[in-house]
Amino acid sequence: MNDVPDAATRILATLAVAAMALSPVDSAAAEGYKVIKKDGYAYRVITDGPWQDRIAWAFDKPKDSSDPTGLLLQHLRAANDIVWASYKPTHPDIAQVLNTHPRAYGVYDRNYCGEACEDAFGGNDRVKPVSLGIYKPKSKRKWFVMHHKFAVLNRATDGPRDKEGVVTGSFNWNTKAAELNYENLIYIQSRKIADAYWREYERINANGTGNPGPVSDGDITAAFNDAGTALLVDRISAAKKSIYAAVWSISVASAKNPNPVYDALAAAVARGVVLHLITDGHKAKKRTYDDFDVIGANMPTKSGHMHHKFMVIDGEQVVSGSFNFVTKSFSGNDENVVGIKSTAMATSFTNHWRAMLSAVR
Repeated sequence: MNDVPDAATRILATLAVAAMALSPVDSAAAEGYKVIKKDGYAYRVITDGPWQDRIAWAFDKPKDSSDPTGLLLQHLRAANDIVWASYKPTHPDIAQVLNTHPRAYGVYDRNYCGEACEDAFGGNDRVKPVSLGIYKPKSKRKWFVMHHKFAVLNRATDGPRDKEGVVTGSFNWNTKAAELNYENLIYIQSRKIADAYWREYERINANGTGNPGPVSDGDITAAFNDAGTALLVDRISAAKKSIYAAVWSISVASAKNPNPVYDALAAAVARGVVLHLITDGHKAKKRTYDDFDVIGANMPTKSGHMHHKFMVIDGEQVVSGSFNFVTKSFSGNDENVVGIKSTAMATSFTNHWRAMLSAVR
């Protein structure tokens, strides 16, 4: 017997060793995105196709440093102008940028960030509180919520327009979210999508009617409020194989408290779609989900939350934004959602989902 390996065997062995040596960054590159590390935080960015270097995203997990905070600050500091709408934007570094930037204008929710936001932005006449109506008069959280967490960047009204962008996602702009939660933040460089978010900002400020429906730019679609609910249902209804979902709160649909997203998920499971769903354990413990399995995330601290609001559909599309899957979100809150067709993002978000599952079971 000849013990000397032939050329083909030697080549295969070399390739196997090389594959085993791949770093996480190398593996990411093979999936169509790269991981960028800078100044103590990391984020991912598309490396192929029309959205190369124009879509980036970051994840948070309970720890001292915060990748979404780093990515958000990076884009806020680089922007020529900013309009923003954020539920509770009290993180000191974020508030400092928004207060000192001469062309930053924004709104926060008065009912849920009144005193804290007054402390963060007191004296800044470019920042305004907004209030929505009553949801349930006897509830501890009786008010509907201006629940956005977005910023529109570089939407210049004069000169060249090619650097407009948006940051959005689940990430609340405060220290608790940065240090204790699971979160995500997405950056999109797109004139059409930036214009859509700007129109929503203007609507909140009573300066316009908002968007008449979903707004698309190629593989990206953004929607707000009722149209956002419809987009969530549409994406779930189109699922053929699998849905990986992570959402802070999901309520069970009933006649008293309708929930079209819950109904769409139940219908997807009934037609054979495999649903993998993680929700915050504290929010889930008093709910019974009869139509599909729900995993309650066990967080390391009582103050921390699994605060994501994303889905990965059929391994090719990511949907994220501010919507929790509860009746209140669909019946009166100010909310936004963005759907992005990208296998690279889908792979990254699925990998994050799986890593999170291992940590919270």
